[in-house]
Amino acid sequence: MDPLQLIGALTALPAQTQRDWTIAAAVVVTVMLLVLWLEYRFMRAQGKGGSWAVVRFASLVAGPVAALAVVLPANSVSGMEGLAVFYGLLLTVAPLIWLGTHLGLGRLQNPALTVGECVALSLSGLLVLALPAMAVFSAVEPLEKAARHLQDNPRNPGPPAKLAHTVQPVQRFELPKAGNVFAQSLRAPVGLRLTRVDERVGELWEDMTARTHPGYCQNGADLHLLWSAREGTPHLRLHWTDADGRKGMAEHRPDVGSASSTDFAVTFRPDGFNLPVPVPRTRVHFALYRNDVGKPSYIAMGNSVQEGERGDGCVMPDYRRVKAAQEGPVMAVMVVFQRPGDMPSQETFVHSSP
Repeated sequence: MDPLQLIGALTALPAQTQRDWTIAAAVVVTVMLLVLWLEYRFMRAQGKGGSWAVVRFASLVAGPVAALAVVLPANSVSGMEGLAVFYGLLLTVAPLIWLGTHLGLGRLQNPALTVGECVALSLSGLLVLALPAMAVFSAVEPLEKAARHLQDNPRNPGPPAKLAHTVQPVQRFELPKAGNVFAQSLRAPVGLRLTRVDERVGELWEDMTARTHPGYCQNGADLHLLWSAREGTPHLRLHWTDADGRKGMAEHRPDVGSASSTDFAVTFRPDGFNLPVPVPRTRVHFALYRNDVGKPSYIAMGNSVQEGERGDGCVMPDYRRVKAAQEGPVMAVMVVFQRPGDMPSQETFVHSSP
């Protein structure tokens, strides 16, 4: 992404985040200046302040040259070979350029620096350069998200677009352990292609393309949502192309206030089971009765797609196992919900075959 675009994306970050980043940048600069001041103070006491300044200014050139000597050849080679070239040069050529510059130039000064002093300056110089490099590396991803947010959210977006999908009523279920659970389906018109789904995270939008999510799943161009009250209501933005090739984008956040209450009934068939609503594959686990063992002996995950099975992200209400005759019947279905907060534990609703 364009560096100027990343810099402009700073304005899209939340105010508190901008303040945190300003403080972090000030700390990085302060540490860098402190290291340089300590170096200069020590070398001046040895009568070598001028020699230190020459070597340290040379570090500003040696650092980028060493980096380019590694990155440029590695980028010219594709695949795993490029990674091997990168690490090979990082461990050989880069140290030669960096350490050689400090040793060679330091020994040529008057007064000359000792070998130990040259090596010490090369090591401390790595620290001085590593601090801003690490800071920039950690900032790139959130800045890219902010830049995409700016692209998708112009300053004057105009009136909000209408969602092309038909919004079905919200359903509410009371599940053991999980508590209140809600479901809603968005049905796409004929010919519409759903190209991307974003999720609102904090004050920014995250592109969920090619990523699984327990709160919603896609079946064709339809989108099916399932979430617990503890997890929070998803706030989504849909991108689509209609039958005439026109592109559209609109936000959607379900209104749980109008949800109708119903039972989450699971029924079993010899070749699978029936769910009351589509469920994201990442939420579903089920126990199978192994014919060759004679008892429930293993658990399958819904996101483990069988050969010959549709690979969409939902376990649909009339779910069927492709190899049911060889596997035996499904004995229990588990639907998993995350607990709130940062805890990795889960709440599981289990329904067993009679």
